[in-house]
Amino acid sequence: MMTARLSWVAYIPYLSVGFLLYFCIVLAVFPMMSYFGVNMNKTLAVNLLMVLTVCYTAGFLWMVYRVRRCKAYFNQDGVWYFKGVWPWTSKMCGIRWENFHQALYRQDAAGLFFKTYTIYLFGRDGSTVIIKNLYDGRNWSAFVNYYAQDRELST
Repeated sequence: MMTARLSWVAYIPYLSVGFLLYFCIVLAVFPMMSYFGVNMNKTLAVNLLMVLTVCYTAGFLWMVYRVRRCKAYFNQDGVWYFKGVWPWTSKMCGIRWENFHQALYRQDAAGLFFKTYTIYLFGRDGSTVIIKNLYDGRNWSAFVNYYAQDRELST
């Protein structure tokens, strides 16, 4: 079984959205407190900023954990991809060896510099599994195709 993980490029959207959300909340919370008549002093402002920073850091670490769980692998049953960062979107996709046709890779301009690939797993029945931002996906897809060919020749 060979496992491939997502590249660090997959973290960028979550990091940027999280940072923008944190920045907007920090900018909005102090005017809202003064609007509702909360008496602001320096200690309260520092404590509130620390709480917001701890919440942001916890959310960021949770997101890193969830992205690290996304991985592609193959075993004796087929080729599989666990995807989904949010709990309601996480699922296992894959193609069993009986239906597997081939694995192809594509590289975009950013992936050229960061060694990331988009992998397409094609099934004989027309199904396709797409894996974006897979680190060293070229070698992984070649290894999957080699294993599938070797498996087909041995049966």
